Amino acid sequence: MNNLDRYVEEKKIELKEKSITNELEIIRYIYLDLGKRFSFDERFIPFGNSKTKQRIYKFQSRNINDLNECMNNRKIICKSLSYILEYILSRFDINIQTIVDNCEHINCPHVYNFIKCKDGRKFCLDLQEDINNIQTHSFTSNFGFESPFSNKFIINRKEQESLDRKLGYIDDNNYYFDDYLYLLHSITDGIDDFKEKVEFILENMDIIDTSNMGYTDRQWHHRNVLESFFNTKEFDYQTNSGKIRMYDCYKDINGVRKYYNFILVMDKNDVEIYSYNKNENKYKRIDKENYINCMINGLKVHNGKMPFVKRKVVY
Repeated sequence: MNNLDRYVEEKKIELKEKSITNELEIIRYIYLDLGKRFSFDERFIPFGNSKTKQRIYKFQSRNINDLNECMNNRKIICKSLSYILEYILSRFDINIQTIVDNCEHINCPHVYNFIKCKDGRKFCLDLQEDINNIQTHSFTSNFGFESPFSNKFIINRKEQESLDRKLGYIDDNNYYFDDYLYLLHSITDGIDDFKEKVEFILENMDIIDTSNMGYTDRQWHHRNVLESFFNTKEFDYQTNSGKIRMYDCYKDINGVRKYYNFILVMDKNDVEIYSYNKNENKYKRIDKENYINCMINGLKVHNGKMPFVKRKVVY
């Protein structure tokens, strides 16, 4: 039995034991479970060039062998995960389709799923975009929306919350991560100094263990947090031109590539460097000498260099 079919059989047993028979509850249960299982392939984003992306995109097809390989190594992109979700949910008699964005000039168009429920409702799912939400216990903002071009939810927040309580994803003592963000806002709204505010957020943005999250999923989670606190002049993920900038770093150790989340904070001609510590689940400020030593010992910045940080010659 292949990995996909084995997974289906395991979930059929779990659903029966939990007395979950409602169609929407089955969809939600599988959606959350798969979201905990996979990581976005960092070789595609952010570390892949156009040639690498096209190669990965091409070979992550709906072919059963390719999907089983993804189930085994737990690395996906939007395309492979959408086909996996379609394969699995169709085994539960769910009417699901995989949709490829109709973008003529994109070599690797985005892929997501479309559901037609037996109660007549139709909605979209984008599990790849929700992996970081699920793994940080956040509200899933890409489940049950009308279309990629609409902010309207067919399965609204109230109904999602009801589903999540029944399935055990949340309860009164363990609500969505959003609640913690409200607490952070209540504290940081009283901090006027920009650098002090940034440091407080970077050191307290995670209350969950992110050590097992994939590099890209963790970065997208941190992007979401920072975007909720700062305007685009302060933090702009797309252009990376604000006062707060993310840098993708890596180091090759014994033939294995390790990835590191770095953030640079610039204010009034001053630069501060933060490195994410997975053991402590937070960004920690490091001095420039420490960073330079990291560079000397093999740390590299993907696609460029950090501004205002120069490597010294060591004799």
